[in-house]
Amino acid sequence: MFSRQYCLPVILIVLLAIVGIVAAPARAADGKSAHITARLVAESGTVAPNGDVMVGLDYTTAPGWHTYWVNPGDTGLPTRFEWSLPDGFTAGTVRWPTPELLPSFGLMSYGYDKEAVLLVPMHNGSHLSRGDILPIKAKVGFLVCSDVCIPESLEVSLNLKVGAPKVTGPDAATIASAQKRLPKPSNIAATVDIVNGMTELGFPLTGVSPQGAIFFPTQTGVLSAPAPQAVDMGAKGFTLRVKAANPALPDGDLSGVLKLADGTAFDIKLSRAPLSPEVQGLGAASQAKADTSLSGVMLAMLGAFIGGLILNLMPCVFPVLSMKLLSLARSGHDKKLAQAESLFYGVGTIVTFVALAMILLLARALGQSIGWGFQLQSPYVTASLALVMLLVALNMSGVFDVGSSLQAAGNLQIGARRPRLAAFTTGVLAVVVAAPCTAPFMATAIGVALAQGGWVSFAIFVALGVGFALPFVLLTFLITLMPGIAKVLPKPGKWMDGLKIALSLLMYAASAWLIWVFAQQVQILGVLLLGLALILVTLAVMKIRVPKGIKAVVLIGGVVLTAVSATLPRTTKMESLPSGLLPHRDFSVQTLTALRASHAPVFVDLTAAWCVTCKVNERLVLTGTEFEKALKDTGTVYMVGDWTNQDAEISQYLGLYGRSGVPLYVYYGPNNAEPVVLPQILNTADVVKLIRGK
Repeated sequence: MFSRQYCLPVILIVLLAIVGIVAAPARAADGKSAHITARLVAESGTVAPNGDVMVGLDYTTAPGWHTYWVNPGDTGLPTRFEWSLPDGFTAGTVRWPTPELLPSFGLMSYGYDKEAVLLVPMHNGSHLSRGDILPIKAKVGFLVCSDVCIPESLEVSLNLKVGAPKVTGPDAATIASAQKRLPKPSNIAATVDIVNGMTELGFPLTGVSPQGAIFFPTQTGVLSAPAPQAVDMGAKGFTLRVKAANPALPDGDLSGVLKLADGTAFDIKLSRAPLSPEVQGLGAASQAKADTSLSGVMLAMLGAFIGGLILNLMPCVFPVLSMKLLSLARSGHDKKLAQAESLFYGVGTIVTFVALAMILLLARALGQSIGWGFQLQSPYVTASLALVMLLVALNMSGVFDVGSSLQAAGNLQIGARRPRLAAFTTGVLAVVVAAPCTAPFMATAIGVALAQGGWVSFAIFVALGVGFALPFVLLTFLITLMPGIAKVLPKPGKWMDGLKIALSLLMYAASAWLIWVFAQQVQILGVLLLGLALILVTLAVMKIRVPKGIKAVVLIGGVVLTAVSATLPRTTKMESLPSGLLPHRDFSVQTLTALRASHAPVFVDLTAAWCVTCKVNERLVLTGTEFEKALKDTGTVYMVGDWTNQDAEISQYLGLYGRSGVPLYVYYGPNNAEPVVLPQILNTADVVKLIRGK
């Protein structure tokens, strides 16, 4: 027996337990079948008179088994409810979470594996009083499938109380999580049509990535469930094309769920109407997905490294080739200096690649529509580079040398007074001038880097810089560490002065090329001012007897005038590049989509005046008679986009194909064929074969 001192606590505990049982609603009764365990849950244990409450069927299937959505697809049946509710207490329409694709034996079904929560809004219109119990019962029928399908049923129940609703109940988190899995309501003015046996679903939805999007129709007989849903981008949305399940659409509007690759889903109603050109015509978006796992980053770094190696063979590096050749010419006779120069050159390239990437990422974060090569889209940069290249050429050809007063002030000499600094500067110039032209492998790697940012971007651009610098560094060390090679090289002498003069021609050509690029970016007055500025700088550095003060004033005036010339940008967009291109249409997304809607084949050429690779392709392929004849014979429209200056429309189009720079060549075949992206270096035979469809 209990002593008196324990009686009072025991009585209190018993009374509290009784009160808790009376005050709280009865716990839910779980249901179970052979392959499913389920329970009813509610957001609150109480519901007010004439109030609403969200109830959910929370169920889990056995491993390897699945259930079905409201439209099960090729096979299956949706889950069914038979409710037993108090008089006046009503259940609304089931709210289905976004389904998954369930392929099986060549068929495609829509449904759920593992766990799902089906939400049902309920209304308390009963005449029960506060404190009364609301018994909710349901018999639930499933078709649960694995290799075989088995109809199963179970019963679940839940008791709620009539009363003021609680803010949260014991299962409120389950309900909240299930509501997040529901498709988002939307008022997107989507349309649907059947064209040539294909169901076309047009979504005027921007600001999302449509690649990997799937549409789940609520009605049956709309789409062929196993058929792939192909994406076609447009200027203001996208289209999904899939084989039609029937020759005609069902009567009335269609409804369904549009699920994007990131899991975001929308409840959408589609009206029956021809699709707008604004949601189609550009082809599929890039299928490359950035993989931020360690293996994915390592793969992107490998691509960047290979791209950097190949970039050394691209025409873009020709402007700085002379400085690299001059350094190699003396590497066999001053081994330590040559090795140091090669390493400083490598550091210059890596630092510049990373710096350009960081600037680009920051500009994009601030809302600027720029891409790789943005530095040469600035007239300030092209004017400055034209001046630098001219000074390098003048120095190499002997117009001024180390002993001049200007040289002492500016330290512009190549490899004489400060060879390590000169080597570092050469690396900087090489990247600034050459990097805008993307090499194979490089384009994809840069796309991943710019999409991810952070440490991923840093690692990829370091790999790109290492790949670009490695051939020159290895070649230098090979020459300096192998005595046999060093003996073959001629000894230093007057011949090196002749080599410098010969190589200076490349630098003069580079300066002239940059002036031509500059002419595409500013008014004619700006070009004249730059020409005057370069003349003043040349006079200031020449070996003529003029007081130093006058030379300094002339030099400063030339530099200031260079900056002023860049302040006069073009007020209107150029209609076409001043080149020998064939007759063409200027690039515009609207024009492209209209041509695609008319089923015309189109060859898109995105180029820039500063892209040397683009100019080489134009000279060798895109202005040739074979290319011209192929265009005429097939009725292919040649469309050229000039990215010499910043153009948000071209930047957006580049992004569709995971690119951040030019060149980009895309061929659209007739009858809305899928676009084909061509390599950066074109081959006439391959291009002609593609256009002719052979």
